[in-house]
Amino acid sequence: MEERLKKLMECLPEGMDGALLLAPVHRRYYLDIVSSAGTLLVTRSKCIFIVDFRYIVMARGHIRGAEVLLQDNLEEQLEQLIADENLKCIGTDVRHITLQNFQEYQRMTGGLLTSDTRLEEVIGRQRKVKSAEEISRSAKARDILERMFERITPYVRPGVRDDELQRRLGIIASEEGSQMGSFGFLVSFGNNNLDSDSLPDSILSGKSLHKGDLLTLRLASLYEGYWANMSRTICVGKASEEQKRLYAQTVRVKECIAEGLRCGTHLSEAVGPAIEAARGEGVLISCDFGHEIGLEAEEGIRLCEDTEGICEKGMLLCIGARMGIPGKYSVKIEDMAVVEMDGAYILGKACSPSLTEV
Repeated sequence: MEERLKKLMECLPEGMDGALLLAPVHRRYYLDIVSSAGTLLVTRSKCIFIVDFRYIVMARGHIRGAEVLLQDNLEEQLEQLIADENLKCIGTDVRHITLQNFQEYQRMTGGLLTSDTRLEEVIGRQRKVKSAEEISRSAKARDILERMFERITPYVRPGVRDDELQRRLGIIASEEGSQMGSFGFLVSFGNNNLDSDSLPDSILSGKSLHKGDLLTLRLASLYEGYWANMSRTICVGKASEEQKRLYAQTVRVKECIAEGLRCGTHLSEAVGPAIEAARGEGVLISCDFGHEIGLEAEEGIRLCEDTEGICEKGMLLCIGARMGIPGKYSVKIEDMAVVEMDGAYILGKACSPSLTEV
């Protein structure tokens, strides 16, 4: 964590004397602690973490690379630190905090806090490249998803309701070690399958599965602060040839994305072949082919035709596609991929190449 703080100190945007990091995710990233409160001040010469009595013992015993101060009168403490460091312009993680929080700290800093987003861009570039430890934690979260999928499949049969599956997934997630229970789950099939991402309330409609339904399970898990996502579509009973073709088409789209993720390649170029592969019987429901993942379930860039940026070694992404035949059904597939020098590899077990019938 010390190296992360040093890098941030070196990369503070021009014109910013310091940074106040207020979001829990950044306390986790830079200090490796979990807390509901705390103020991290980073300047070009030092780092100070101010925290209340609930976390002070833990913080002093765990944090490296930052001086830890017991919070007394935060406003007076910040005023003194600002004077000692001669700070004139202070950035903050503005995209991760509320307007009320921003205004409160702007008042406490005497109006020196800026809403300039360049600091967030610096942090985003730093978080984009994952360490081996970060990837290992996401891999363990991904293993949880695979076990969840294997355990939920025997419950998928005609007559089972979507809300029953949702509750069962929550139980399995907790038993398998996910730290966030059923957060991020989506169960969809039948008439609501095409709209389920935009109308999440429909997933608890109490509808029952029927033979021939395509069931999509979007799963998420959390392990030691790091997220994993996975989407799978399976068929209840025997699948039609049209359903099999739609599934195979969706798999091709996902594979095209994985093949295009190479170091130095523009991210938008990686998406081009996927768009071509999506031409056919099915209709591409969303032009969003994935996103970065890590300490947040969705962070950083989103993969689409006009995404800016370059593929870098250590990027961790969820990649996939959602194809549908209007008025009938849809397929959603999502895997996790790690970018290496010679390409990308799928984290964990990749989706089945053919439509699974249960």
